[in-house]
Amino acid sequence: MKFGQLLIGLLVGGLLGFAFTKYITKNCNKTDIATTTKTDSTYSTNWTWPENLDALKAAPDNHKVVFEDGNVRVLAVILDGKKSEPIHTHKWKSIMWIAKPIVPCQINNYKKGENGNLIKSDSVTINEMPVNIGQMVDPEGPTSITNLGSENGVAYRVEFKKEFEN
Repeated sequence: MKFGQLLIGLLVGGLLGFAFTKYITKNCNKTDIATTTKTDSTYSTNWTWPENLDALKAAPDNHKVVFEDGNVRVLAVILDGKKSEPIHTHKWKSIMWIAKPIVPCQINNYKKGENGNLIKSDSVTINEMPVNIGQMVDPEGPTSITNLGSENGVAYRVEFKKEFEN
């Protein structure tokens, strides 16, 4: 095993361990049992996008479940070079960790048009991405990413199914 791979594995494990510990500690200290045992898989009362746009349903070739329970869902996100992922959503707050960046890439956001169809609302080209750093990400409406480079990209996303304060 290469030293770099070992170091990356240790960093990812530490980041995920810290995030899980913070999340679990916060929820275990609550006195309202109904809140901590709630099985509703979404805490976002304003979420209006259909379930068929969920990343696992709309873009299954790019999103693979690494772990899932009633509190979190951990996804491996993979995008091959010169490919685009289908339009999809992420309805939960999450931590995104980029293991292998896709640069350059184009991120497209969508909104509902007058006829109910999705139309592109904005687009941005990214030429650099932070690597090996966990970043908090709010829930995301319809989006798609196009890998403009020739190398594949890999990221991990820890989605928190229940509300918490960070």
